[in-house]
Amino acid sequence: MMVASDRQRPFVAVRWLLAMMLIMVGLLAIPARAHMLPRQNATLNLLGDKGYLVISVPVSALAGADTNRDGAISPVELDRGRGSITAQFSRRFRVSSPDGPTKTGFVWIMLPDDPVVGGSVTLPSAAPSPDLVILSGVRFVRPPAKVMVTTDLFGSGADERQITLRARRGDEVDLALLTPDHGTHLLFRGAWAAFGDFIRTGITHILGGYDHLLFLMTIVVAGSTWRYWIGVITSFTLAHSVTLTLAAFGLVRLPSAVIEPAIAFSILLMGALNLLGWGTRLKGRTAIVFACGLLHGLGFASALEQMGLTSQYRLATLGGFNLGVEIGQFAFLLLPVGLVLLGRRLGGDRAGAVGTSVTRGASALACLLAAIMLATRMGPLIDLYR
Repeated sequence: MMVASDRQRPFVAVRWLLAMMLIMVGLLAIPARAHMLPRQNATLNLLGDKGYLVISVPVSALAGADTNRDGAISPVELDRGRGSITAQFSRRFRVSSPDGPTKTGFVWIMLPDDPVVGGSVTLPSAAPSPDLVILSGVRFVRPPAKVMVTTDLFGSGADERQITLRARRGDEVDLALLTPDHGTHLLFRGAWAAFGDFIRTGITHILGGYDHLLFLMTIVVAGSTWRYWIGVITSFTLAHSVTLTLAAFGLVRLPSAVIEPAIAFSILLMGALNLLGWGTRLKGRTAIVFACGLLHGLGFASALEQMGLTSQYRLATLGGFNLGVEIGQFAFLLLPVGLVLLGRRLGGDRAGAVGTSVTRGASALACLLAAIMLATRMGPLIDLYR
C-alpha cells in the first residue's frame, strides 16, 4: 500500500475535502429540484379601506388539521377542524397597517379542488389535499398607504418554507417573499426596498440551487490559476445575466421542462470534458462555459418569474436578484478556490499530480450525479412533447 509522505498529506487532505464538498452538493441535488419553488402562494387585493386575501396553506403548518397523519386533509377532516383552522389562521396570518388597527371580516376555508364556489361547505367529491385554500377579508380604518403582513404559517416540507405574496392596489403591484426567518414584510415601500429584498432572494436562491453549485464546482476544479478562474467565472456570469435579463423582459422564453434537463446536461458535459481533457484551452473553455451559462440564466429567470416579477419594479427586482446571485456565487466559490490555493502551497512537487487526480475524481462524480439528475428531469420533458 502506498503511504503519503509528510509533504503530500496536506494536499491529499485538501483533495478529500474537495471530493466531500462535491458529494454533499450532489446528494442534496438528487432528492430536490434545482429550483425548489414554493407551493405556498398568496394574493392580496386592496380596494379602498378593504383587503381581500387568498392563500394556499400547507396542512403541515396547521396543528391538529391532519388527524390521521397521512400528509393530507380530507373533506371530513376539514369539516371537523374548520373552527380550529380558522382560529389558527386568524392568529398566525396578520394583515395590518401603520395607519391604524385592522379588523378581520371573514375567513373561508376550502380544498383546492372544492367544487363549491361562494359556499361554505366542502362537498365530499373534493379529494384529500396537502394544502388548503383560505380566503379572508380585512378592513382598515382608512385606505392604507403601506400594508404589513406577518405570518409563521410555514409547513414542514422543503417546498413549504416560503410564501410568495403578490399585492395589488389599483395599478400598483408589489411582492413579498416570506420565510421562517423573514416572516414580516412591509408592502408598497418603493423600488429601493424591492432591490434590497431581491438581493437577499438571489443569495438564497443560488445557494439553494444545487445544480448551479455543482456546475460551478466542475469548472473550478478544472483549473488552478487566477487567470483561468477569472475567465470562466466572468464568462458564466455574463452569460446567465444576459438570458436572465432577456427572459425578464419577455424576449426569450423556454418551458422549465426543457431548461431543467438542459442544465443537468450542461453539468454532465462539463464533467465529461474534464475527464477527456477536451476544451482545456482558456479561450475554448470560456466559450463552452458561456454557452452553458445561457441555459443557467434561463433557469434563474424561470425561478424569478415564478416568484412574481412585477412590471412596476422590474428593474429593481431584476437588478437585486442578479446581484444577489453573484454575491452567493462568490461566497460559494471562496471555499473551493481557497482549498485549491492552500493545496498548491502545501503540496510542493506533488501539487500538479494530486491536482489532476482531484480534477478527474471530482469530474467523474459530477458526471454520475448529473446523469442521475438528468434522468429524474426527463419525465416533464417527455410529457411536454408527448
